[in-house]
Amino acid sequence: MLLQFFCLLPVKNNKIVFDNFGGRGYGCDPKYIAEELLKSKRDLDLVWLTQDVHTALPNGIRPVWYGGVRAIYELATAKVWVDNVKSALRIPKKRNQLYIQTWHSSLGLKKNEQDADILPNSYVRRAKRDAGMTDLMYSNNSFREDKYRNRFWYQGKVIRCGIPRNGILLHRQERVVNKVKDYFHIDKDKKLVLYAPTFRAKAGSEIYEFDIVQVIRALDLRFHGEHVCLRRLHPNVADLGRKITDTDLIRQATEYPDIQELLAAADVLITDYSGCMFEYMLTGKPVFLLIQDYEDYLKKERKLYFAIKELPFEAAFNEQDLLDRIKNFNMERYLDQCRNFMQRVGMEDDGNGAKVLANIIIKNIDEEAYGD
Repeated sequence: MLLQFFCLLPVKNNKIVFDNFGGRGYGCDPKYIAEELLKSKRDLDLVWLTQDVHTALPNGIRPVWYGGVRAIYELATAKVWVDNVKSALRIPKKRNQLYIQTWHSSLGLKKNEQDADILPNSYVRRAKRDAGMTDLMYSNNSFREDKYRNRFWYQGKVIRCGIPRNGILLHRQERVVNKVKDYFHIDKDKKLVLYAPTFRAKAGSEIYEFDIVQVIRALDLRFHGEHVCLRRLHPNVADLGRKITDTDLIRQATEYPDIQELLAAADVLITDYSGCMFEYMLTGKPVFLLIQDYEDYLKKERKLYFAIKELPFEAAFNEQDLLDRIKNFNMERYLDQCRNFMQRVGMEDDGNGAKVLANIIIKNIDEEAYGD
């Protein structure tokens, strides 16, 4: 009965509702689209669905609790929805509403959606429902564009443009670097290495452990400077990060709201199977993969779109291997491999994706029907 009531509510033409991972933090593409809309100086009602209404948001963006009836009301009355996951809150979309599904991986190494081996029936139902309501998706590469068209249960429009959150990587600003260092109380002359592994559903906390200090020393020698490590675990295993205290050389960054700012500030990235490797690649800075559980991961967790040897990154299968690859890292060869890989997957990103999406939203607001 309540749902029927919400479906009858009129749409407010200037309202845009944003969701990031089911209300978890202020980040990803929805953040950068919202901030580009703020720059437009238009009379817009920007709503951020969040699990913490005390989340720090820019002036002009108002928080609404993700799990409440108010969130359903905001969705029912919004002209535009912007989401990066298949939301459990999704209510039936009206014909005069626009739904932009940003997704949360610009390329991705791990197989997902219809390419995944096993998906819960409940997820498939939600994914199909979500795809049926989605009006627009976008990609900065032909590989993912093809996946959206053929493996996401999606029959709608896919455009090519930059990924909104990549603007901060391609147009690096010193204020972001200083913001991150100030947040973690790190001296301005220090260099940053970001360790950002993905999560495992069938492995314990030990899989994320290695001698970070020894690796930092190797980075100091190879890249000339003193490094501090920002250790950021995946949100699905965030509790593990809370149990570890900071040291002079290691800061716990799992709770930091926006990984893109950490990527923008970092001088080196160490990850495993996380898609952040492909975004950080755009900066031209070094990426190292530490994949100590490679065989187990393929058997127990997820299959991959690319074989490790196809990637342009230095891949280490143990700690000593990682130290050796850092010591022998060749920047010229690395950049050449990155260019070849981007050409292979058809990746182009000018850092202006947020502007493209903001303009589409404004155009939709200004017109009676999207695409007219």
